[in-house]
Amino acid sequence: MTVSTREPPAAKTRSLVASVDDLRIHFDTKAGVLHAVDGVSFDIFDGEILGLVGETGCGKSVTARSFLRLIPTPPGNYAGGRIDFWTKEARHSGGAPIDLLTVSDSEMRSMRGNRIAMIFQDPGKALNPALSIREQVVEVFYQHRSEELLDGWSGGAPRAIRRAASQRSGKFEWLAFKVPPLRSHSRRLNRRIDEMVGDALAETQIANPRKVMASYPHELSGGMKQRVMIAQALACNPDLLIADEPTTALDVTIQARIMELIRELQQSHQTSVLYISHDLSLVRRISDRIAVMYAGRIAEIGQTQEIFHDPRHPYTRGLLAAIPSLAHKRGELAAIEGTVPELIDPPSSCRFSTRCSFATEICGQLDPALDARPGIHAVACHAYTSPQELGVRPDQLPRLDRTVL
Repeated sequence: MTVSTREPPAAKTRSLVASVDDLRIHFDTKAGVLHAVDGVSFDIFDGEILGLVGETGCGKSVTARSFLRLIPTPPGNYAGGRIDFWTKEARHSGGAPIDLLTVSDSEMRSMRGNRIAMIFQDPGKALNPALSIREQVVEVFYQHRSEELLDGWSGGAPRAIRRAASQRSGKFEWLAFKVPPLRSHSRRLNRRIDEMVGDALAETQIANPRKVMASYPHELSGGMKQRVMIAQALACNPDLLIADEPTTALDVTIQARIMELIRELQQSHQTSVLYISHDLSLVRRISDRIAVMYAGRIAEIGQTQEIFHDPRHPYTRGLLAAIPSLAHKRGELAAIEGTVPELIDPPSSCRFSTRCSFATEICGQLDPALDARPGIHAVACHAYTSPQELGVRPDQLPRLDRTVL
């Protein structure tokens, strides 16, 4: 698969879909407070794909799940920050955003799958093995598009069913299929359901959607199950799609097809995407911008080409150097020395300082700030901080060899 060459529009012409500001998510443990996400800030713009990369345990999935408030509390705790989200209507009218961390539970339920959708890492676990694919996809329509199920109903649907549909009532399915004499209309409704579910599956290029609808998850391959998850996620044309390592359990050939499918559907639906992965080479193929995460914080964020051609943070350089290439001698593989720091009550220092070959004394004392303004190739490293700002001598700051990756 070729590398994406499409250029994102200039920052000033784009509207914000979501803005994460100083997000902090902690977990109470017997050993202390675990700072899983500790001061993360980034923006997602209309129509763009933002890649969020980092090694296992750096806080990527916790950050993603916080958009849908899926962090269990307790032991989890939204310790600070906010996630502002602009609906399509708000963006077009210049309206105010919604803070996803403070909205009511009922409003959040109405947004999950409708305004913000998520493709989970393992479709085998995300899909219910006891329900057919049809039953699982139609649940999205029951919850968020029930009125559309009644379109084209000759003579009009019964009043009770239409009222339940307009109110997004959980009684909709029960009324339509269980209550006599209303259930006499169920054959008509089933035809409409088959049509909508079939269209959703066909959009993900599933062969023979009608046959797949009648199947159960264990009867499908990993790639097919992932396409079903994508169909569920895009069924309501969400403003934001979160893809949490959607190709991890798939082989290389299927990975390429799924990534191409996500990009094509993103463009056709005009949906913004937060694409999460630990694989930089995969993220490079699909993302407009990339945010590199390390130990609960953003280390660097910029345009995809900037990150790959001018990596600034020592951690980003280490990740790029570890990608296998023809430049490496056979049997050799670059690695970042040391281990990830303990995130239970961490010190106020650079999280990467213990593994960085450029670190100086100031790196072990002060945590570098990240300038995450739109259009800025931002990096959290003292090598790019002015001595006057920190009140130190120039020789006390780290000096990075820009010729070394």
